[in-house]
This record gives sequence, C-alpha cells and structure tokens, in this order.
Amino acid sequence: MLLLLTGITLSFSACNRQKDTATEAHTDTAEKGEEHHDEHEEGLVELTDEQFKTVGIRLGGLEERTLSNLIRVNGVVNIPPQQKVSVSTPYGGILTSTPLLPGQAVKQGQLLAMLENPEFIRLQQEYLETTSQLEFQEQEYERQRELSRENVGTLKTFQQATSQVKILRSRAEGLRQQLALLGVSMNALSSGKITRAVAVRSPITGTVTEVNVNRGRFVNANDVLFELINTSGLYAELTVFEGDIAKVQVGQRVRLSIIGENGGGTPGERIGRVRYINRETGADRTVRVFAALEKPDAQLRPGTFLKALIETRAAPEPALPEVAVIKSGTGSQVFVYEGKEEHEGTVHHQFRPVPVRTGVSQNGYQAVTLPESIKKDAQIVVAGAYDLHSVLNNSEEAGGHVH
Repeated sequence: MLLLLTGITLSFSACNRQKDTATEAHTDTAEKGEEHHDEHEEGLVELTDEQFKTVGIRLGGLEERTLSNLIRVNGVVNIPPQQKVSVSTPYGGILTSTPLLPGQAVKQGQLLAMLENPEFIRLQQEYLETTSQLEFQEQEYERQRELSRENVGTLKTFQQATSQVKILRSRAEGLRQQLALLGVSMNALSSGKITRAVAVRSPITGTVTEVNVNRGRFVNANDVLFELINTSGLYAELTVFEGDIAKVQVGQRVRLSIIGENGGGTPGERIGRVRYINRETGADRTVRVFAALEKPDAQLRPGTFLKALIETRAAPEPALPEVAVIKSGTGSQVFVYEGKEEHEGTVHHQFRPVPVRTGVSQNGYQAVTLPESIKKDAQIVVAGAYDLHSVLNNSEEAGGHVH
C-alpha cells in the first residue's frame, strides 16, 4: 500500500511538472492557460481505475442514523433509605449471642442476636396477671349485666364492672404490643411459658454491613446493634454540572461503568434510566440526578464510584461511517466523488476534499453536516478516505498541488 501511495504521489508530481511546462509554453495565450486550469482544477485527487481498485475505494452517501448526544458525568452507587436498616431494640439488655459478621447475608426473620433483661420477665408476668384479671372481670361484667336486666343489681355496680373491663383490656393490649416489639411469642406466653431472653430478628433480606456489639455487652434502648442493606434497590447518584442539566430528562438512558473496572471499557457497562432530578443546585453548581439500574449485580456496592454517559437525544440525523471522516487539524473533512474522466485512453476518478461540521459519534458512525454547496445525495468515500488524505498530504509536502 505504501508503494502504491508513493506511486500515486509521484504521478501527481509529474503531472504538476507537465502542467508547469505546458503553462510556460502557452504564456502567450491567456485563454489557453485558462482552459488548462479548467481541465485540472486544483485540490482534486485523481486515481486511475487500477489505483481505485487497489486502494479499495468504496463510495456511499449520507445515512439517517439515530445517534445520542452524551453528557459525561461521575457518580456513586447508593441505596434508598427504605433498603438500609439500622437494627435496634426498644429495651436495653445484655447481648448473650450473635453469629453475625460484616458481609454476611441474612434473610428476613433470621435470628441476629439474643438479649437478656429482667425487665422482659416483668413485662410477661404483668401481661399474664392482667389477662387473668381481665378474664375474671369479664365474667363479673356478664353477671352484673344479667342482674341489671332483672332489676336486681344496682346500676352503679354494673357501670363499675363495665369500666374495669375497659381498663384491663386497654392494659392487656398495651402490654401485648410491648411484648410484640420484643418478639415474644404470644402463643407460648399464653400457655404460661415465660422467657428471660428475647430474639432480635432481621427485618429485611440483605447483607450485614456493620456489627456494633459483642457478646456480654449491655446495650441501651435504641442503640444501633447492626446495619443491614438490601442491594436489590441500588441506584446511581450522578453529579451533573448546572450548564448540562437542562438537557437531562426523566427516562433517558444512562450507561454506567465502575471506575477502574476492565480498564473502564465497555465490558463492564451497566444500563440505567434517569428516575429523578433534584430541583436544587448545590454550592459547587452541580445538580444530583438519580438513575435506576436495570440489572443490579454483585459487583455494585454502595459507595462505589462510577463514570456515566447520559444519552440526552435520540433523533435521526445525517451520518457517515467514522472512517469516512478525516480529522485534520482543528477541523474535519470528507472526500466527495466528482466523477471520472478519460485522458489519453486512461480513466481517472476524481475526489475533492470537503470540510464538514461533525457532531456526536456513536457505534462507528459520526454525525456530519455538509456545506450547502454539496448536494445531499453526493457520493462520498466511505472506505479508503485515509489513503486519499495521505496522498494529498504527501503531494503538498513535495511542493506540488494535487489535481
């Protein structure tokens, strides 16, 4: 290929020298010089049929492609407050056992620890005494009601019996609720079985993140014993600059990758959707955006740092394969096919470099805007453009003008 390009460049230089000689030979006729300029317009790259095939030139046109504008942001993995639990107990006590370690998986209802406190025994005794008194008082209430119907008992005695039943029912219910908070089995207690220890059980299915207690330690009421999380509700908390937030909308697709994972490449990419956009701008002029993950996996943990691409637009627009667009300095250009001409029995294909404005690049395609002077259905080099660009550069470095 290098020899081929060198040969093409030399042929262009020879063509230039012939042009100079021809120009000197016809300086007496301005009209003929003008005609020669028209025949070989500067800036064109020419290839013979053989060169055209050898280089592998392929022509195509603009395609309507759905490309997304991307906002690059950083973020962190987080979990909703509903999925993070601080386990405590409404009463103090001595922790007698716990099998937990950080990172351990637990299921809802699983035993986390056992606590002992004489207060637990007192509450159970009081409940049993109250329910026994209630049972007796309900019988007394029924007896006084019958006497009242027969006008044998006094109304005052019946009213006192009614009041006492209500008081005992209220007290029994209050004690029952307290014991329920402790996890005491009411069926076992109703049969007279009193326990001195109560079980602390997991309120969710998840993972242990912190263990703040040990065996033999006295814990006070509402002390946090354990921290648990459920990772099924993980979301990405993204930091978007104030200037970009107007482009972000709920429902937009987000591509996420863990910083440092697989070198930051596509294999570690996750997909999410923008769920919420905070309405408050922070002191650092950024806005928090929350994206729900479509398929959370075990590699994602709360606090993990992320890189993210927010796809802010998905509308069809003119595009070309990326290999058709040549980055030249601060601009970009493509090669437009001008057609072919025959000179001395040899067919020459002509290509013109045309500057273009580029947009978003995605999946091997580049959004492109052609100059107004170029027709929308123009044929453009979609394979071999870099070879033509090399020929153009080599010819200019040789001091000639490609034509």
